[in-house]
Amino acid sequence: MGKFEETSRRLADTFSRHDLEGLANVYAADAVAYDPMYPEPLRGRAAIKKDAATFLRGFPDLRFEIVSIFEKDDRNGAGEMRLTGTHTGPLETPTGDEVPPTNKRVDLKGGAFVRLNERGEIIEERRYYDVGTILRQLGIVPEKAPEPAGSRR
Repeated sequence: MGKFEETSRRLADTFSRHDLEGLANVYAADAVAYDPMYPEPLRGRAAIKKDAATFLRGFPDLRFEIVSIFEKDDRNGAGEMRLTGTHTGPLETPTGDEVPPTNKRVDLKGGAFVRLNERGEIIEERRYYDVGTILRQLGIVPEKAPEPAGSRR
């Protein structure tokens, strides 16, 4: 197991155990995380820790699973992950609004491209996932309408 895979597994483990301090320490102090839910990147451990705490508050049973890992070398790689949980707590949005619990289950796959420093801490993370999928699963936006039978484009 290379340094990148080791760091990825440590991130998944701390997130699934809801260990916010451990999770924050997987990142470098000056880490930057780009997330499609936020208009600006998350900068630094405190911002990344707050983001995780917000998500864990909304999904107290959240599980983080690594589906696959692709190591370019010890300091660069990508991974596919799966997040599952039930929305039973309030969820703060990036605008500061709060989504009350929907009691709906979320099952979301996504990916991330990651760079590490020489100590194996994440210095840059680019997250990719379908925001529309999570909003539909929570019932915040309607499900896609089925295509009418016999219709073709």
